[in-house]
Amino acid sequence: MNRPLIRLALPKGRAQKVVLAALAAGGGAFAGLDPQDRRLRVTLPEEGLELLFLKGWDVPRYVENGVADAGFVGSDVLDEHGCDLLVPLRLKEGRCRISLVGFPGTLPAAGGQVRLATKYPATARRVVAKRPWGAEVLELSGSIELAPILGLADLALDIVETGRTLKDNGLVELEPVAEVRPCLVVNRSSFLAHRFRINDLADRLESAGVAA
Repeated sequence: MNRPLIRLALPKGRAQKVVLAALAAGGGAFAGLDPQDRRLRVTLPEEGLELLFLKGWDVPRYVENGVADAGFVGSDVLDEHGCDLLVPLRLKEGRCRISLVGFPGTLPAAGGQVRLATKYPATARRVVAKRPWGAEVLELSGSIELAPILGLADLALDIVETGRTLKDNGLVELEPVAEVRPCLVVNRSSFLAHRFRINDLADRLESAGVAA
């Protein structure tokens, strides 16, 4: 009797390389995945999986709504969406951070008010709520660093990896806010239906030393 395929949503772009490398470390059919493959759906019958390649921002929605049973997504996206998903593990590679960035010395004093540009508005509001200063949050979709440079905002809340882009543009990382790592996320109903196979995937990643 053929077992049903589990759908696993993977992020495209920079995160895809990290996730595919982690899966390859787990062995089996994952080791044969081609990072250059442009197909959006790939079936691995040996693993009982159908892989869906999605924009990282869409992965939590596909998993939460049961279109995919599980997936990998950055914790920054997961925190911003606030989806109700299980998170059994996080990968060790692909770490970066969300930080407040701007020109040196531009963090406001207590009681101050600034404009804060970000593509993470929900996260930004949570961050500001814990600070002694207030902010008008401006939602942008890209090139967040340009907002303080061109005077649209006083500060930005954005992903920082090496800090090279900030340095090249005269900006600095003023305050790290949260570590970001790729996470395995699982639909709660799918976990009840496929817990042995999902746990097997998690165990393989942990045994390979690529997850914790």
